[in-house]
Amino acid sequence: MRVIIAGAGPAGFASAHWLSKLGHEVILLEKRSVPGGKVSAWQDPDGDWVESGLHVFFGAYHNLLGFLGEVGLEDSFDWKPAEMTFAQPGGGYASIEFVQGLPAPLNGLFGVAKSKLMTFSEKLAMGRGLMKPIFGSQAYIDAQADITYRDWHLANGMGQSTIDKVMDAMALALNFQKADQVSAKLVLTALLHFAKETDAPKMGLVKGSPHERLWVPLIKHLRDRGVDIRFDAKVDTIMHDSASNRVTGIQLADGQTLTADAYVSAMPVHSLRKVMSDSMREHAVLDNLKHLRGIPVITVQLYYDRVVTNIDNLIFSAGTHISVYADLATVSPDYHKGTGSIIELVVAPAEKLFPLSDEEILALVIKEFTGLHPEAIGATLIKSHVVRIPNSVYAARPGVERYRPDQATPIPNFFLTGDYTQQEFMASIEGSIRSARRVVDRVVAAEQAGTITVPSLL
Repeated sequence: MRVIIAGAGPAGFASAHWLSKLGHEVILLEKRSVPGGKVSAWQDPDGDWVESGLHVFFGAYHNLLGFLGEVGLEDSFDWKPAEMTFAQPGGGYASIEFVQGLPAPLNGLFGVAKSKLMTFSEKLAMGRGLMKPIFGSQAYIDAQADITYRDWHLANGMGQSTIDKVMDAMALALNFQKADQVSAKLVLTALLHFAKETDAPKMGLVKGSPHERLWVPLIKHLRDRGVDIRFDAKVDTIMHDSASNRVTGIQLADGQTLTADAYVSAMPVHSLRKVMSDSMREHAVLDNLKHLRGIPVITVQLYYDRVVTNIDNLIFSAGTHISVYADLATVSPDYHKGTGSIIELVVAPAEKLFPLSDEEILALVIKEFTGLHPEAIGATLIKSHVVRIPNSVYAARPGVERYRPDQATPIPNFFLTGDYTQQEFMASIEGSIRSARRVVDRVVAAEQAGTITVPSLL
């Protein structure tokens, strides 16, 4: 069976791997010249890597780690202790550290108890309030999809102060939105999974560029298996015959038309909406994709001539636009050059900052960063990059959960994969890989049921 997959991000690569492993002929299309989707990277004129974002992986990402193990890339990450280190105004840090040697969930609860970020009463309220997600069920978590995390937090006896100090930063790291915007289900899902296993909250960062460490070897692996990977292959239209209710081909921006037995969209949901034929929207499931919106985010990289932080992990901040960041020259071995710092910062919420110029965004970021790290004031900024992503992961806001589609669609030979589709981890790379596993299952089931028909011209 021939399968066309549109989109060479994590979900597209994983789907191509598993479908080709089953013996299917796979064509993987990518509209850009670089792979990786939301986890992509490219080189600047100096040969330094520019990343689309600060990519963080967790011990709880079993499907992702299993996939990388299958393709020989299990050693891609530099693992860090499970902790949230918050930079304090004027310098210094305060942390919530998962206590090593204790089983879950005690390692996290004792970490909250030891932290100097919160008062005793705040810790007590947090400990009590978080019992529900920590010891709760997925059904309980699912029932919180239509309220904000802030509303859930306050309703369960925890105050606004702990949102300001901790939970806003966590919500921003998960979905680039504050606690008063993001669905409670998203944050509670993370808390539930991190509390299940001792190693679940440990954090891994790619040892170097995702392009070199992940995508280049994965491309070689897939091509060696016979997967046809095409870059600069932008989908213009998904062709659909309403009479037979079948996708009949994919028309590319260069005028080519490609046909297959089955078609898988691994594109971001906002990109998929643009290329669907009008007749496809007659199906409510596909028309409802309009309710799933990508959220804007900005990433800034600052290159300093000297080391300006000493934290070998993620750094969080409260009450700023730089919600989470890291010194790549410290956390990623490949970036170690023994000269200075490469600070990569996530700027969120970013929607109101998009109208600003790069210079204005840079000035804002540097002001906030040097306010937290005074040692950077005396350092020389060698260069910088501002990367704008208008549509990143889908905005997991209250009320949108009901519109997340299954990987199988009402069109028998058309399937969906990506973090916005139904799976437990929602908007994350683990969610993308889980979705890829599911879409392969759906394609196989449809083939076995005989609902995928071979186009007559093949």
